[in-house]
Amino acid sequence: MKTTVPFPNPRFPIRVLLIGLGRMGQLHLKCLSGLTSVDVVGVVDTDATRADVAAGHRFSADPADFAGDFDAAIIAVPAEGHARVALPLLAEGIHCLVEKPLALSSGEIGKMIAATRAGGSVLAVGQVERFNPQIESCAARIGRLAGDIRVERLSQGSGAPGEADVISDLMIHDLDWIIRCEGSTDCTIDLLETRGPVDHLEYARCVLDFGDHRYDLRAGHGEGCRKRTVRISAADGSTEDYDLLDFMCGKSLDPLTRQAQAFVDACHGGETELATASDALAVYHLIERIRALGNPVLEPAERIA
Repeated sequence: MKTTVPFPNPRFPIRVLLIGLGRMGQLHLKCLSGLTSVDVVGVVDTDATRADVAAGHRFSADPADFAGDFDAAIIAVPAEGHARVALPLLAEGIHCLVEKPLALSSGEIGKMIAATRAGGSVLAVGQVERFNPQIESCAARIGRLAGDIRVERLSQGSGAPGEADVISDLMIHDLDWIIRCEGSTDCTIDLLETRGPVDHLEYARCVLDFGDHRYDLRAGHGEGCRKRTVRISAADGSTEDYDLLDFMCGKSLDPLTRQAQAFVDACHGGETELATASDALAVYHLIERIRALGNPVLEPAERIA
């Protein structure tokens, strides 16, 4: 579903501040630098050595040094800092695109929603797979048939301290597009396999059963290869495979750049496919249901705290 959001003080190009210059931040900077609809006013990172990769942009450790100079921000700091960085900007009416996961608790997401309503700002989540044409194609295919869908999302890297676990870092992509495809979180869940400590899983396999569609999801950090695939096995016996790493498929822009342009369009009040904070909250609750199955010693109230 597309949503329309306001941009009360239109400016073109939009002045954007990039906050966080790690791996994802550097990818965002590359995409932003190629858009004529964006003026990158500067880059913020607490690691001064990253000034060398700021591509000549003004660099600082503090967003306050750019006060009044930007209309929007892309926030790509470690996940534990998303709410802390975004809240004061949202309250001031600064539009924010925050990398996924939006936050690490429902309480933080709620505060961010309240801040964006109070400030009249746009709050979007970096669910970049929404702009992957392979996901668009397989979602359209799933919508026309009943069957089983197997999704593998494996990474050679490991989750760093302060970052999200494998569910909130990798599987979250698939939970987002599956909820969009199904239009609901009403499903039964079986957690089949996990690896790693309960508070920071490195591998998870679960099955989400929506009735007509059954999704077998596998996500892993520290694997022997990088893999992003979807296999649809229809009830009629046919199968179809999608390689999510083949994300151009005739498109002139890559998914991250398409997402950046969608954020610009949203700031100008246009329709957008961007993930919203409400979308992030729905995904968060589904993640908590999956995690709770792997930690049965918790009381129900603790599972959703």
